Amino acid sequence: MMKRPMAMFERAMYLEGSLHVNVTVTARLWGRISEQRLRQALDRVQAKHGILRCLLVRENGRPYFVEQATPPPIPLRIVERKSDEDWFDESTSDSLQRFDGSLYPLARLVWLRSELENELLLVCSHAVCDGKSLMLLLQELLLLCDQPDASIGTPTTLNGVEEVFPAKVLADRKLRRYIRWRVALLKFMMRFSRSSKKRWTYGAIYRNLWRLDEQASQMFVTRCKAEGASVFAALSVAILQAFHKVCGPKYMEKFEAPVDFRRYLPNLREDSLFAVAPTIQLSLDKLPGVDPEGTGFWALARAMKTDITKKIDGLETSIYPLFLGMEQLHDVYDRMFAQAQSQRAGRQVSLSYVGRLDMTQSFSDFRVQEICDITAMMSPTPANLVVIYSYGGRFYFSISSDESSLSRAQAEQIQQQVMETLLQCAAPVEKPFAIANSIPSATHAEVS
Repeated sequence: MMKRPMAMFERAMYLEGSLHVNVTVTARLWGRISEQRLRQALDRVQAKHGILRCLLVRENGRPYFVEQATPPPIPLRIVERKSDEDWFDESTSDSLQRFDGSLYPLARLVWLRSELENELLLVCSHAVCDGKSLMLLLQELLLLCDQPDASIGTPTTLNGVEEVFPAKVLADRKLRRYIRWRVALLKFMMRFSRSSKKRWTYGAIYRNLWRLDEQASQMFVTRCKAEGASVFAALSVAILQAFHKVCGPKYMEKFEAPVDFRRYLPNLREDSLFAVAPTIQLSLDKLPGVDPEGTGFWALARAMKTDITKKIDGLETSIYPLFLGMEQLHDVYDRMFAQAQSQRAGRQVSLSYVGRLDMTQSFSDFRVQEICDITAMMSPTPANLVVIYSYGGRFYFSISSDESSLSRAQAEQIQQQVMETLLQCAAPVEKPFAIANSIPSATHAEVS
């Protein structure tokens, strides 16, 4: 039986079950889905991924992942589909429901069912799953629904620190001394900090979704290559400029982007679930050698590409001590959590670029028409999350926030500014493209 303690980063996503950070993907399918095959697919996926065979057990004041000989199955909820908009309301509601890891695995599936039109909503706790892992699970489920006997790989472990971190890092005595010194200093400083008893209130949570049509998307990618700028860098510039123009340059205190940590974990299998995603900061004001006010878009995009590359490369020297140092702070977790909750959220933006989804689209009995949405949600506020991905040749975008942190009116203005910038960059002046229609339900639904 496998067992390991929750890492600090995982605890920060699970938040002891009182709150939650959930990641969700919705796939729209055309064709016939077998309930028996779908349940069998869930069983196969659970049998492969060790973390989904676990329940959370508290020992010595700390939660542990403990594998179960007969784990509770991954929950499947079936809803009869009535319209093309049903999925959005179900996704919004379900993504805000917390997981009780002491009773069920930290994953669940919702099936919006009709004869030929279906949506699958996969929801996982961010404590066990990042965006890449989420898409891996979805791909495995679809494959097994189509081919019940297909191979999805051998069972995985629980991916504890000792398993996935490089042995030379764990054995580095100089690094361990440095970490002990930093941790001792942090704990000493925490003795003098006080948490405010004030509890912040936020407005209604909402999610705006939109997309760029295929022709404009492909022309934008082509232009990025011609200009020597990465797609992510160009998108980052467009989004930061839009926030500055709509909210003012100082309203958002920080922009950050999660980075795939796997490149620094050579022992981690590519087909394994993983949740940790360190972040880098994005800024137009601090790009070396450029003036954000007087520099053209593509020069900013090239400078942003250089800056992003430098910061990602620099993570190797900072992320190991950060992660290992956090593991020595479990005894002050409650104090850290209280301090975090006493601070006002909503003054920073997380920009999550999932990238191009290289998923199989056509299967024997069904076809993946669209990946409708990928998002992460947290209550009481998702606090300004922008998610971008491309599928089927089109870019998809979303902004999640609450009315107190960023009004829906501001989000819609930011959406418009971003699209105007992308279309200006991609389209010939004499033949501008029209913005693809926003998804109707996405711009009007909200959760109180």
